[in-house]
Amino acid sequence: MSAPTGPTPGASPEGTQVPTNQPPNPIVVNVANYVRSLKELKARTGLLNNKEDVEFFRFKRLRRVLTNDAYKAKSADGKNKLIPINSEEEFVKLFVLMIQSRLIVPVSKLHYDEIKKVKGWKPNRKKPTLQPSSQATMEPDAYYAWTYAKPNPMMLVYSILMIATVFIVILFPLWPMFMRTGVWYLSMAAMGLLGLLFATAIVRLIIFVITYLAMPQAFWLFPNLFEDCGVLESFQPVYGWSGDLSKKKKKSKSKSEAASGPKIEEIGRDDAEATGSQPSTSSATKRTVTLEEVDE
Repeated sequence: MSAPTGPTPGASPEGTQVPTNQPPNPIVVNVANYVRSLKELKARTGLLNNKEDVEFFRFKRLRRVLTNDAYKAKSADGKNKLIPINSEEEFVKLFVLMIQSRLIVPVSKLHYDEIKKVKGWKPNRKKPTLQPSSQATMEPDAYYAWTYAKPNPMMLVYSILMIATVFIVILFPLWPMFMRTGVWYLSMAAMGLLGLLFATAIVRLIIFVITYLAMPQAFWLFPNLFEDCGVLESFQPVYGWSGDLSKKKKKSKSKSEAASGPKIEEIGRDDAEATGSQPSTSSATKRTVTLEEVDE
């Protein structure tokens, strides 16, 4: 990986090779923990190599959060264990240490045509596609992605609970009789609920098939049973008809058309009749608008 190069003072114009296999420096990790939680970094989610979610940001955002007054106040307190930055050279050194420790990696954001050229890649409308870069520059709009995940303070608690659960299950033969009896009743109740769910699904399917063949509208028992909703909403309403949904869609469509007023063609026709001119036969062409990120 090339060293950071660019117009920033203190950077080499030609670039040098920087090793990236060094173990993370604990002090630099503290800086990464501080920076990752800042909204001023304006990190976004992208797809690294079109498959892995990563958080990425622009270089100028990193420089801004590490050279502002808030960071200087934090680093002045020795309890935070943050590296003080009082000059551009010190910021460059810290930036290089973050790359050497593999906390961040340079990436490039691909455009639609570049993504289509790669076999097996598909553009994602919600997340930009990123590709690792072998050169780290200090240009303001250069992109960098986090390879360092901030540790979750609850992971230790979850690990202890998991180990305790495993030991409790292993020691099941030593449980008191009333606890083992309670577990047996709970398991039987869970199996009964599961069997009731399967029986309800089979019964509602049989009723639907019979009413579909014999009646104009098919009858659904618990129409929202397998919909993407909550547990209580799955059993509401208790019954419904297969034609209700289409009727509701037609009614809502007619209401929306009435509320939207006359169509463009009707307005053009009325204007033509009033002025005596002929409406244009050329159809309006669709235009797509692409939103680009604008720095404030």
